[in-house]
Amino acid sequence: MSAEDDLKKARKGYDNYMRYTGLGFTMLGIVLAFTFGGWWLDRQLHWPFPVFTLVLSLAGIAGAMMYLFKETRSR
Repeated sequence: MSAEDDLKKARKGYDNYMRYTGLGFTMLGIVLAFTFGGWWLDRQLHWPFPVFTLVLSLAGIAGAMMYLFKETRSR
């Protein structure tokens, strides 16, 4: 193995690390945005049970999973 091969291998590992780290932060942002939106709606409507928080947090999880599948499918 040459030094150039080692550099390419290290670069590929770094690229994958950055890709999946960014993917994780994006998914976290999606779930948090939907959950916060539901919490805000529940506060505005003064409902005793947090319906929108639950529904929108689950929608955020579903949206984050759809994003994950879209970004990681084979091209």
